[in-house]
Amino acid sequence: MKLGEALSNLKKERTRLARLITLRKENVFVEKGKQTVFSPKQLSEEIDKKTNEIRILKLQIQTTNLQTKLKLENMSLAEALLKINDIRNKIEKLSSLFERKRELWSREEEKELVPQLDENKIEEEIKNLESEKVKLDNIIQMTNWNTELHLLQ
Repeated sequence: MKLGEALSNLKKERTRLARLITLRKENVFVEKGKQTVFSPKQLSEEIDKKTNEIRILKLQIQTTNLQTKLKLENMSLAEALLKINDIRNKIEKLSSLFERKRELWSREEEKELVPQLDENKIEEEIKNLESEKVKLDNIIQMTNWNTELHLLQ
């Protein structure tokens, strides 16, 4: 199985687990003298089984991420995932730097605020980070669909 397929399966299994948990919650109480549509005990067993399956799949994905080197970058897939998350966080923080200035201007306060950073330079940095993020994301996606999932022994 390819890593990309395993990631898709993980998403499906998490959705299935959430449905099982909701079903159990909806069937934990029943009117006296009636029976629930689904057995909460049986649902609990299925939840435990599904949780274990998800844990194993996550471990296989983590192992694969750690052992897989990106072809165009000098880093593991695990490091690339951390790096792309860092880039997203930095973009988010930089994007909000000048929001306070705009808020204050909209209130028409009389105090003049002088920026300590050049907004154009920040915009250029965001643009470069977005470009780097797209490039890295493409490499990660390509790697996900060309890498076999490492099975646990």
